[in-house]
Amino acid sequence: MQSLRVVGITLSVGAILIPFEARALLPVIDTANLAKAQEIATSTQQILNADQQIMTFTQKTLAAVTGDRSSQAQGSLAQMALGSGFTMAQAPSLGSVISGGALSFAGLGAATQNIVSTLINGLQLVQSITGLTTGSAHPVDTAYRNSVNVAATLSGLITSTQNAIQQRSSAFTQGSQQIGRAADLKGSVDQNTQVQIQTGQTINELNGVVNNAATAANQANLDRIAAESAVARAMQFTQ
Repeated sequence: MQSLRVVGITLSVGAILIPFEARALLPVIDTANLAKAQEIATSTQQILNADQQIMTFTQKTLAAVTGDRSSQAQGSLAQMALGSGFTMAQAPSLGSVISGGALSFAGLGAATQNIVSTLINGLQLVQSITGLTTGSAHPVDTAYRNSVNVAATLSGLITSTQNAIQQRSSAFTQGSQQIGRAADLKGSVDQNTQVQIQTGQTINELNGVVNNAATAANQANLDRIAAESAVARAMQFTQ
C-alpha cells in the first residue's frame, strides 16, 4: 500500500510540472511593439534611400560645376574675334609713316599689297610737288610723300579689314551654333566666358581702327601746316 502511494505522488508531481514547462516555452508576441518596430524599420529604410539620392545628386552637381571644359570653350568660339586672318595688331604703324618712315605692308598679306600697288601706280602720281629732285627734303615734298604713304597704308588697312570682317562674320555664325550644346553648367559658363573674351577682342580691333582713322585725319592737319609754312617762307624778304 505504501509503494502505491509513492507512485501516485510521483505521478502527481510529474503531472503538475509538465504544464509549467509547456507554458514557459510558448512565444509571447506584443502586437503594438511589433507594429512600431516595423514602422521604424520602414522609416529608416526610406531615410537611407533619400540620403543615397542626395549623395548621387550632390556628386552630379559637383561634376557639373568643376573640372576642365576647355575643349567646349575652344573651337570656333575661340576664333570669332580674330580667327586666322588679319588683325589690327599686325597693321603697320601710321605714326611711323607720318614721321617719315618707310612704307610698309607687313602683316597685310600679298593680296593686299598687290591691290595697293595697283591703286597707287594707277594714279600716276608725281614724285615731287616742288619740282625739285626726287627725295627732296623740302617740307612740301616731305609732306606730300608722307601723304602718299599714309593713303597707301590706309588703302591696305581698309582692304585687309574688309576681308577680316567677312571671316569674323563667318566665325560668329559658326560659334553661335554651339550655344545650348554644353554638356553641363561648367561647360556653359566657360563658353560664355569665351564669348566675353572674344567680344573684348572685337572691341579692341575697333579701337585700333578708330586710332588709325584719327591718325589719318591728323595727316591733313600736317599737310596744312606744311603748306602754310611753305607760303610763309616764300613771303619772307631775303636779300
